[in-house]
Amino acid sequence: MAKIFINYRTGDEKWGPELVDGQLVEVFGEGNVFRDRRAMRPGTDFPDRIRQEVESCVVFLSLIGPGWLDVRDADSGLRRIDMPKDYVHDEIATALALNKVVIPVLLDAELPVAQQLPPALVGLSNRQFQPLREGYTHHDMRVLVDEIREYVPAKKPEPQQGTETASAVASHAHIVRSAVGTNPVYNENAAPRDWDGNGRRPA
Repeated sequence: MAKIFINYRTGDEKWGPELVDGQLVEVFGEGNVFRDRRAMRPGTDFPDRIRQEVESCVVFLSLIGPGWLDVRDADSGLRRIDMPKDYVHDEIATALALNKVVIPVLLDAELPVAQQLPPALVGLSNRQFQPLREGYTHHDMRVLVDEIREYVPAKKPEPQQGTETASAVASHAHIVRSAVGTNPVYNENAAPRDWDGNGRRPA
């Protein structure tokens, strides 16, 4: 099961889901990011798989675009977010009930207030959000990734051709230590971040 779940509304902001999915896969690995259209093979039991992924995820991203609240059912005219068995509604409600790390990701949109939401989703309006602006995705995605790294480790980079692997370096250090009889000091530094902001918006 993936550690990051991407929840989004089909018919809302179209550029967001694929962009977020692609960027997160690069950092955390394909197996750690769940977006239904990429991760589910034909023949998968959709409701059961969705439930499993939401229940097992660590970070739940709710992508909210300008039309997120007002996408309506063609037959009844009701808002889809209010309708029974609406997947977007049920996924968010489950994540909130399980006290997951729920991050509203605002795609050039505003966070809905409690009065605009169905009762089971009111908690979404209290969650700290992260903006993702179409013209500033290079910046905003860095902030989002940085936040997620607090909960989910990034994938380990693959060794580049022509460089020593970790095991080769360890073996070399052992040989040197045996030869000179010294105790080498190992200094392990975390990968540097290229942006030092915390991405938080004022409450």
